[in-house]
Amino acid sequence: MSMRKTILGATALAMALPAAAMAQSVTLDVTAWKGNETEPAGLPELIEKFEAEHPDIDVELSYISRLDTDVVLPPRLQGNNAPDVMMTDMPLVAVWGRAGLLHDYGTDAEWYGRVDPIVQKAITTGEAVNIMPLEIIGMGNFVNMGLLKKVGIDKAPTTIEELKAACTALDAQGIKPMVFTGGFSAPLFVVANGLQRADVAAAEFGSGDVTFEGNEAFSTTLDTVRELVEAKCFDPKAQAGLDPWSTALTEFKAGNFAMMPQGAWNIADFKKVEGLDFVFAPIPALNEGGVALDLFGIGWSISANSEHKEAAQKFVDFFTRDENLNVMLTAEAAYSPFSDGTAGTPELAAPYDAARPDNVIMFPFATLAWPKPLEMELWDSLTSFLLDIDQDNDAILSRWDETVEDSL
Repeated sequence: MSMRKTILGATALAMALPAAAMAQSVTLDVTAWKGNETEPAGLPELIEKFEAEHPDIDVELSYISRLDTDVVLPPRLQGNNAPDVMMTDMPLVAVWGRAGLLHDYGTDAEWYGRVDPIVQKAITTGEAVNIMPLEIIGMGNFVNMGLLKKVGIDKAPTTIEELKAACTALDAQGIKPMVFTGGFSAPLFVVANGLQRADVAAAEFGSGDVTFEGNEAFSTTLDTVRELVEAKCFDPKAQAGLDPWSTALTEFKAGNFAMMPQGAWNIADFKKVEGLDFVFAPIPALNEGGVALDLFGIGWSISANSEHKEAAQKFVDFFTRDENLNVMLTAEAAYSPFSDGTAGTPELAAPYDAARPDNVIMFPFATLAWPKPLEMELWDSLTSFLLDIDQDNDAILSRWDETVEDSL
């Protein structure tokens, strides 16, 4: 009888084990604007590895575009349907963190001390840290070296004079020198050159302590744009309305233009084009070496209302390990936000890599040094400027000051 009870008890225990395991299983609701087929960013591979390391945690990744994130997630965060982990950036964190909707990692988090000081400063509000940074990605100048070599140039231009000389030589051979869209490309060039020439920090402009209007650095940068037009770099009116996210990319991929200021996230897609001989270089500037315009783009935030914070923390910590994060960085051709991290940039980004130590500028919108509404104003006003290149500089720059004032 005793033996029978023992056998029955063991059987009952064996049957109960799977149920207990199932009861302990956690499904993490993760949202991101990367990880889909168009821009996988290594996430499918990394999630599979994470789940293998943590068999009790299932990750359910939902793709939500960056634009839709602003609309879709706030109601969920404020209700009872918040994701456990969300891909965020600093503009989102500034709003959601202030509202108490995000978990505070704290400055005593193990990974916090490893973060590059510039990024560390950007992600810290008082003692609160609501985002674990994932990558820093370059915004520079894509250069079709195949086209430049046709006119005897074997190095990507990094100074304004080299850029103008290249444009003139290319145009003389019937080659379109440059994509310079009013949305994105032109703003990258103007921001990089304006801040490189300025003798004050970007935050001084964003706070209104220093005005754009009457500022020599930004006024002379607009003059430089006119010099590029004179050097036949681009037709300003034709570039003004060019879509930077579709037409411009397609034109560069097709080899129809020699240069294009854009983000390094395009490298993976451009590498797929057979015969496209290109490099990723810094934005040409007055100083030798150009400007490496770094973007602190994305990170992971945990919802303050997550019911699975322990599992969510394991997921976030997984990405702080260099061997894991580097999978994403390599897919994105990005740099690690950690001082001891390994970069994921390919050899063709060597010109940009070379510019980073001494000529790097952090994109001011990503670090909240400049208010977000100013970014759209730059796009609009520089599109207007390309349509009428003879506009008064201060008429353009005063619009930026008004936007800053309205945002304060």
